[in-house]
Amino acid sequence: MITCSACGYDQNPDGAEFCDACGSELQEVATTVIPSSQAPTVIQPQTPPPPPQIPQPSYSNPIPITPSFSTSTATTARLIAKQPSSPTPEFFLDSNAIVGIFDPDMGPVDIDLESFSGGDTVSRNHAEVYQEAGVWKIKDLGSTNGIFIKPAGQTRFAARITLPETLNSGDEIAFGKVRFLFQSP
Repeated sequence: MITCSACGYDQNPDGAEFCDACGSELQEVATTVIPSSQAPTVIQPQTPPPPPQIPQPSYSNPIPITPSFSTSTATTARLIAKQPSSPTPEFFLDSNAIVGIFDPDMGPVDIDLESFSGGDTVSRNHAEVYQEAGVWKIKDLGSTNGIFIKPAGQTRFAARITLPETLNSGDEIAFGKVRFLFQSP
């Protein structure tokens, strides 16, 4: 079994490329045969440093101060339309968002691309853009015309995504034929 380095799930079958639990790419650990004359070196994981100590005031009855650490890693991001004269020049993302087109039976979506040029290539529930552990990701929700990502600095779009993909600032995303630039701090 392969253990996922992203989420720790340890039930992924040998030879799997992606984690069954979180969809992250799995890294197979290569095993090396060590001659019996050499003892293996055990590498201990490093422990994180203790939290900083906050000096106490020198009052006769000091008040204890407990440091507060935020575990929130949420950040905002933007989808900036690549088409000139777009009906909406950009969308702000601060939480999960469903990208698609309005359907009277299914209701509204968070980012409606129906009025965009090429909007006829966007499915009702086309994609979900979301954060996972402070990292922005995108996944296809069974769209007809797919999602394509052109990583920042590349000249071509990669193949249609089939599993959740990490988004990096500067990546270009195509929902069918509607294209956006993804930006995050």
